[in-house]
Amino acid sequence: MTDPRPPLPTSTSLRPALALLAGLGVTVLIVFVGVTVSTLAALRGVDPKSYVAPFWTYPTHLVISALGAMAGGFTTARITTGRTLFTTLVLALILLMSALTPVLRRTARAPGEPDWYPLSLAIASPIAALLGGIIERRRSLTYSPTPSA
Repeated sequence: MTDPRPPLPTSTSLRPALALLAGLGVTVLIVFVGVTVSTLAALRGVDPKSYVAPFWTYPTHLVISALGAMAGGFTTARITTGRTLFTTLVLALILLMSALTPVLRRTARAPGEPDWYPLSLAIASPIAALLGGIIERRRSLTYSPTPSA
């Protein structure tokens, strides 16, 4: 009788790549749903063609984006447990560059959009993603199972 074949070695780059995609997916899902709901709430009873977002929508969108980025960072760190936070850092850099691009290009803002909003989004999103990753790592260190006798 022959010994069974040893399992194939796992790819070292597959898990971080999937974790990054999952983190981006979670971030996009939360931000899309949250911003859609808050925009529809602000749009009630207003003609969409002449819609100017009320001031409260921008801080709300900023909080929603930060929560989505935090959840994405948490997800990325959770999938890459046992590794460094490098993948979470890559997620934070992707969020930074995607939010910073309109600031650097000086893209025309939406009517009623405050001056501080684009730069605040570029600062809050990557910080929240890193914070989500750090929270997951601290949580996993605190609640790591101990072997029972």
